[in-house]
Amino acid sequence: MMFRKPVRLGACSVLLIMGLCTSTYAQSAVGAGPLTGTLADIEPTTGVLAIGPVKVALGVTIREIGYDDNVFDEAESESPKDDFGVAVTPDVSFFSRLRFVRLSAYAGSELTYYHQYESERSVGYSGRARVDVLLSRVRPFFGLGQTRTRTRPNGEVDVRADRIEDEVSGGLAFDLSAHSLLYGSTAISSSEYEEALQDGVDLSQTLSRDATSHQLGLKTDLTPLLSVQLYGSYQEDDFPKEPLRNAKGVAGNASFRFAPEAVVTGIINVSYRDIEYADPGVKPFRGVVGSVALTYPLLEIGRLTGSYQRGVEYSFDTVDAYYVENSGTLIYTQRLFGEADLQGKIARSVFDYSARETEPPHKDTLDTAAGSLGYNLRNRTRIALNYEYARRRSPTFAERNYQRRRVFLSWLFAF
Repeated sequence: MMFRKPVRLGACSVLLIMGLCTSTYAQSAVGAGPLTGTLADIEPTTGVLAIGPVKVALGVTIREIGYDDNVFDEAESESPKDDFGVAVTPDVSFFSRLRFVRLSAYAGSELTYYHQYESERSVGYSGRARVDVLLSRVRPFFGLGQTRTRTRPNGEVDVRADRIEDEVSGGLAFDLSAHSLLYGSTAISSSEYEEALQDGVDLSQTLSRDATSHQLGLKTDLTPLLSVQLYGSYQEDDFPKEPLRNAKGVAGNASFRFAPEAVVTGIINVSYRDIEYADPGVKPFRGVVGSVALTYPLLEIGRLTGSYQRGVEYSFDTVDAYYVENSGTLIYTQRLFGEADLQGKIARSVFDYSARETEPPHKDTLDTAAGSLGYNLRNRTRIALNYEYARRRSPTFAERNYQRRRVFLSWLFAF
């Protein structure tokens, strides 16, 4: 849970646009790793309890209470299984700024229950923290985090996979002025899968990996409402059980962040990546990746949110090696009356598999359409009735095709 703004018209629906809101409103600190990157970087001013110098934000997110007609994302020929499920995440965030120290931390638990299929029940946890030591213009920082979860890691993998993610990070920032700084950082992270099979492939063999990344960059405020971060990065990925999957790469990155007070809010990330793989049969990846998530209010009664993401990801199948994913999402929120609103979402993802010259290229697609009827209370609660339809199509692997429908209630509450 991030430190949340009061929920009003256009506030983020938990299940429809949580990812976009995280990208848009999180003021992540420079040099953050894959887990600590979601921690708040500025002191929250609303929706928190003050305990001395510490700001505390408590919350409960009920992601869903409802019906799922394809629990395992099975093909129609396999008679998909349906069930009733509940997913709840209680959490707490902390923020404190003293004379020489700034602390940001988060702890939460991910609870998932299915009535019939006990194999899909799970209890997970997440904890992460970052400390910045404020020594005049020089600011050493340190980060630590661990997450244990049982979810689908991406749009390619259909199984809810047990995995543990760890991060240790640190670096040094130097303030050039009140609005600019230089920094260097290192992050060591790992992702370990346990007892998870996808199409007969053991994910603990093909996806478990360690990563070491380094960054060197500059962050500055161009205007009071727009900041930019420019940095170079180098990363090595090590697969202990599949050494031919090892990779290393460099990237040039630019990130533009619009403040929540701006008319258009959000973030734009652009990177040029050059990745070499240990397997001589896998083509290097060289190209532009990035993400865009922007929100624009319409006549004070509506809000339009659009996002686009292009990235390169490891495939669970070593034959495919990796894929390039292009995803676009469009969400519109319309106020109906008072604090009631209606949201609609359409999304499409294209998975491009063309990493090997010896294998014919192919593209899979994942399409999603969703709607949400919600009511926003003044205590920052949003209650919504949601419907979601998803369909995946693969021209090469018929067993990956599926349709999925969900009808569920969601509830976002922050004390």
